[in-house]
Amino acid sequence: MARTLLIGVFMVAGVALAGGMQTIAPPTRIPAPPLTPLIPGAPVATSAIPRDVRRAVVADAAQRFRVQQNAVVLAGAEKVTWPDGALGCPEPGRVYSQALVPGFRVVAKTLAGELLYHTDSGGRVVNCARLITADR
Repeated sequence: MARTLLIGVFMVAGVALAGGMQTIAPPTRIPAPPLTPLIPGAPVATSAIPRDVRRAVVADAAQRFRVQQNAVVLAGAEKVTWPDGALGCPEPGRVYSQALVPGFRVVAKTLAGELLYHTDSGGRVVNCARLITADR
């Protein structure tokens, strides 16, 4: 009898404690942000891109692929007006100018693969980490 009473007391105490505690929702996975929609661009000859922009793209691609700059070919380009200073590649936690930014979308190729760059007209170059390997 004493044992039954003791078990009953613990059960009531456990229910009382559990009822007084707040329940916490299980963690949820934060979905990856959607990719920036493709901003339409007008095809242009790579020779029409300002020299500073071409040099910045070639230098970055050569460094990423660990090749000489003369091994990088600019395979295509489009003239684009980006909606803000992020150039279509916003990074979490950064603040960007909220003005239209004229620039380019440029593809740089090497024997190892190709990279897509977003640029402004002054030589600022951003790689959105969309690596396209040669074996696609």
